[in-house]
Amino acid sequence: MDNNGYINAPEPQQQGYAQAPPPQYQQQYTPPPQYALPPHIAERRLFKGRVEYMSVGLLIYTFIINVVVIADMFAHYIFFAITSSGNDDYKQKIEEYTETFTDSAGSMLAGVLIGVVFLMLFFIKALPVKEIFKSHSKMKITTLMMLIVVLMGVQIPFMLIDPCVEWMFNLFGLTIQEAIDSSTAGSTTLSMFLYASFIGPIVEEIVYRGFAMHGLQRAGCGKVAAMVLSSVLFGIMHANPTQSVFAFFVGLVFSYAAIEYGIGWSILLHITNNFVFGDLLILITKPIPAGIETILEYALFAAFTVGGIIILICKRKYLINYVRENNSPAKHYGWAFSCIAFLLFIIGNAGLAMLQIRVLK
Repeated sequence: MDNNGYINAPEPQQQGYAQAPPPQYQQQYTPPPQYALPPHIAERRLFKGRVEYMSVGLLIYTFIINVVVIADMFAHYIFFAITSSGNDDYKQKIEEYTETFTDSAGSMLAGVLIGVVFLMLFFIKALPVKEIFKSHSKMKITTLMMLIVVLMGVQIPFMLIDPCVEWMFNLFGLTIQEAIDSSTAGSTTLSMFLYASFIGPIVEEIVYRGFAMHGLQRAGCGKVAAMVLSSVLFGIMHANPTQSVFAFFVGLVFSYAAIEYGIGWSILLHITNNFVFGDLLILITKPIPAGIETILEYALFAAFTVGGIIILICKRKYLINYVRENNSPAKHYGWAFSCIAFLLFIIGNAGLAMLQIRVLK
């Protein structure tokens, strides 16, 4: 008992408790070992996870564009139903709208702009926009000219291949002439001109040379694999039996410019392809008689093709070394094509391309 009359608590040993063992005999706590994946499995999971993430972003981007276009179409139908004086008037307005639907790109402009804003938010942590627009090596004027020549040199082979492909389809009672015409026709409305010549190239470079190609590099692809795989996505996005193949090859040129010199240069090349050698060339040659126009067009692009072949031959050692030094293991290509979202994007757009095959009448 202490001085205040309270009973002192007995020591542990007085209650029969065992004393704590000396520190050297105390059992040290060791956390259970964490389960570690084999390095090759961990690498594959990381790669496929990042490719899936990028591909999901592209799928949602495409979905947004289609929703905006379809919503605009239904809005027109509702407007015509309200303003039409009768059933015949309504049918006439629908027919007129359907005939001009593919010539106007108002809803496409809205769709791609909303879609690219979504992608900026979707990749805000994984791939900030400032990373996409980061400059690389300095572009020389001679290099730019060579890239333009090679880019335009791709034109003439496909100008010759398109009739051959159409002939092959005709043998089976089918035709893709409508798809060929739509891919080579110039703009007939202001909205289509703005989209095809400027807005489209800018947005497509941000999406496919920006988010897609950089996303593939982030997953672990080397430069060459990122260029090839992003060009596959870019080509199939056009959902056109022949234009998709053409877009794949020009996509390789755009990809090289973006990955080595910066996305600003790929945007410039894309606008050069769509505007300068597209709508502007059509406008310049419009007053010329059709026969002479065709001869001049083939002569111009044939000159580019010859120049492009000469450049590729002269630069063959550089190109071989570039591929050897910057390519990825073959497994990266296999992993990419085994990603569900990546495959869905390809299959979906390939399906849209097949819908453009018509029965020959």
